[in-house]
Amino acid sequence: MEKSKVTFRTVSIDKQNFLHVINPDQQIVETDGHLSFNTGIYGTKTDDAFPEFVIDLYQNAAGAHQNLINLKANLILGNNLQAEDEANDALVDPFLAKRNKAGDNLKTSFGKWSKDMALFNACVAQVVYNFEGKIVEVYHIPTQNFRLGKPNKYGQIQWGYLSPNWGIINNSRQDKSGGKDKVKIRMYDPENFKKYPVQLIYMKDYNYGYYAFPAYSSAINWLLVSREISDFHKHNIRANFFLSGILVQKKGGMSDTEIDANSKAIQEFFMGGKGRKVLEAYVDDIINDAPVWNSISPDNQDKLFDVLSQQAFQEIVTAHNAYSILAGADSKGSDLGGDSNKLVTSLQAFNYLVCEGMKEIIIGWLNRIAELNGTPPVMCITEPPKIAIPMTEVNDLTINERRAMVYGLPEVDESTNNVAPDGEIPTQ
Repeated sequence: MEKSKVTFRTVSIDKQNFLHVINPDQQIVETDGHLSFNTGIYGTKTDDAFPEFVIDLYQNAAGAHQNLINLKANLILGNNLQAEDEANDALVDPFLAKRNKAGDNLKTSFGKWSKDMALFNACVAQVVYNFEGKIVEVYHIPTQNFRLGKPNKYGQIQWGYLSPNWGIINNSRQDKSGGKDKVKIRMYDPENFKKYPVQLIYMKDYNYGYYAFPAYSSAINWLLVSREISDFHKHNIRANFFLSGILVQKKGGMSDTEIDANSKAIQEFFMGGKGRKVLEAYVDDIINDAPVWNSISPDNQDKLFDVLSQQAFQEIVTAHNAYSILAGADSKGSDLGGDSNKLVTSLQAFNYLVCEGMKEIIIGWLNRIAELNGTPPVMCITEPPKIAIPMTEVNDLTINERRAMVYGLPEVDESTNNVAPDGEIPTQ
């Protein structure tokens, strides 16, 4: 029996790191006098880059995640700040309208705090006192620029630090080298306003650590999965969807030089792709059939991605304590009033269960400032969307439509006179 001679040529192999996902440590460690907020995925355990990582997920992960963050921010902002009692508008409006040296007043700052609260579950303000102990300026501070100082022996934190370059990051998206230019500022301490006329306020809900963790933190891995799936398909598009496999063909008297030339021609044909390209040119000098393509890629790969995408979407929505319809996908099930009513009820539930609590944290701190200044309290109202459901007029309906809607009766032949002498539609 004649033995076949098999020749292999590897056309191109590019390293592929699909689903190379690392779960951030989210550890808080004392570093150079402050509490570093770390991820552990940027090359060091004390990268102090968790806020930057959260921003990166917002900008470059799942669309559903970004959509829900934006929705939270808008619901927290609502109709913006106003006096709790309309009778006090004359006293409250100047307090809300007063601008700081950066050009922001409390209303514009409240919009920025709303966005930070939606993303970080926390936000930061800087207050400036006058000689009488009144707060005359309030600034929004980007949350990613803020770090807490180390706690004293009683567990209290008296100092905060500001820097635009905390994270020790060096990748394609960011290049930062740590907070070497940090500024030390006293945390909120109104009794010592003369000694510390500039102070910081860290507005956050109760948490199990010094820093606030995003409420959706349980979905971080799924946000990374969603991004990796997107990157994988992007690479496939760049590679002209040329998947890995083995091309088997008859040698036909080709020399090794000719085999190399054919392999190079195939490689050049797919050279435009930047993604993964693996082709084994398998040449058999016995096989007489036409060339056969044997795929190396896993079977049902697209189905696997569909399952992962759907699960990632649901995990992200669940972590936000939201509903699929709010993230841009309709959910199964019926609702009186149709999709419009489903959207309204979902928005109301999401607002009251999630966003109102975040809003009250900010409003609570602003009212502490108002009380210190002798100003009446403020509030913020988020009104539900007003969606008018069209009402059907009787004259717009046919006899059969009225029979079906009012009585649940089957259709009748409308070409004949089915109206009783008294003008009523028969119900039998």
